[in-house]
Amino acid sequence: MDARASIKRFLCGELPILSFWEIYESDPEIDRFLQQIVDNIKAQGGEMKPVAKKHPATGEVTRSVGITKYLLTPELDPGLRYGSPPRFGSVHQLLHYHHNMVTYDVHTASGALNFYGAVYELFCQIDDTVAYDDRYLQAYDFALEVIPDYLSGGEAEQYIQQHILPLYPDSMKKTERKKRIKAAIHAAFPSEKGRPCWAQSSQWPFGKDGRPATYLGKGKSDGDLRRWRFRDESTGEIIIVEQWL
Repeated sequence: MDARASIKRFLCGELPILSFWEIYESDPEIDRFLQQIVDNIKAQGGEMKPVAKKHPATGEVTRSVGITKYLLTPELDPGLRYGSPPRFGSVHQLLHYHHNMVTYDVHTASGALNFYGAVYELFCQIDDTVAYDDRYLQAYDFALEVIPDYLSGGEAEQYIQQHILPLYPDSMKKTERKKRIKAAIHAAFPSEKGRPCWAQSSQWPFGKDGRPATYLGKGKSDGDLRRWRFRDESTGEIIIVEQWL
């Protein structure tokens, strides 16, 4: 199957995101195809065309261009507030960033949505007849409803996406599914004293056995440095998580 056909299968929902990633990694032609789109726009002195997209929070459909616009002018890329990523000088760098960064990994709902959106935006520059597959938007919206803020993003969210959500398929009634998932999340991330209020993004640690550690409470603060104490139930080891305000 050629690169164009593989991309369209992914965008139309016929090819799961992780399967597409494996094909992308093994077939350089897909990367060349997407990069050629960017190179042609550069050569013609053009800009990325706005693409019709749904807003993750409101569902409102607007036409806009996301991070892919910086592929044309990487020197203008503002990066992220916490730890700016390398400038996106190529499609390969952009897609690898969305796949590899912990808080944007495709195993998380936000990561999958960002990854899909980047590929969709690029492909729509040459073919805007492909219907937007909103499964990743729906998964993102559902994750916002069931995953509490103190577990949103990072390894904790990935654990929930991989080990808890699949136990409760979307064929269930939504209210019952939400109720059971929330209970399962609460049980999977034990606490002896409240829940951490992170200074930055969630950083709930995991034990040697791969299971979430038990939250013990706040540790001693030192100026703008905040600490949280956890216990690895498989070893009894105390884990200290530090974040700066």
